[in-house]
Amino acid sequence: MSSDLVWVIGFKEEAGFLVERTFLDGDPRKIEYVDTTLDMGDNPTFKTGLMYAGREVKPEHIPTKMMWSSKKHRPYDVFMLRGLILVSQEFKDIIERFEPDTHQFFPIEVVFKDGSHARLMYFFNICARVDTMSRAHTTAKMLHGISWDFSSGEFVFSKDLIGGRKVWIDKHVIHGLFFSNDIKDEIEKEKLTGPVFNGFPVL
Repeated sequence: MSSDLVWVIGFKEEAGFLVERTFLDGDPRKIEYVDTTLDMGDNPTFKTGLMYAGREVKPEHIPTKMMWSSKKHRPYDVFMLRGLILVSQEFKDIIERFEPDTHQFFPIEVVFKDGSHARLMYFFNICARVDTMSRAHTTAKMLHGISWDFSSGEFVFSKDLIGGRKVWIDKHVIHGLFFSNDIKDEIEKEKLTGPVFNGFPVL
């Protein structure tokens, strides 16, 4: 089991190099949010095409098909393409077991260059936008009331502000996609390929 930490997710190329991949339809630059009400933090106006602001998105323009070039190194359980996180059914099942009907998963068929089926993946959109940093313990500085400056000090998260959440976007952390201990432990237990985690203390 992991120690009492909050985890930010990153991605690794299991093949040891970047496998060529591309969307065959859709346009991530045109994906729109359902609710664009102003909320100070990262992407406060929820600009079209800027993903992971923590709110639901409309299905229009989301890709439904993509190409993965390597049959030797098949699609990982988690990877990113053009700002979208793609996850496997196994990853999706873990998230939905802990937080059912909370986040969005849009199916994307992955094919090889010859058109044969490679894997079913999902665009995973995190639909929880919250402020979870402990003001009493964080030593990093807040810039212009919008985002924490990671280089200026330490991040410490608040248990009370996190509450029972398992996956969320911290609206004051740029690229702040966070996971609880139990989600991270399940992903590692199932030996899912692609994700890497970096932990932060929570008090």
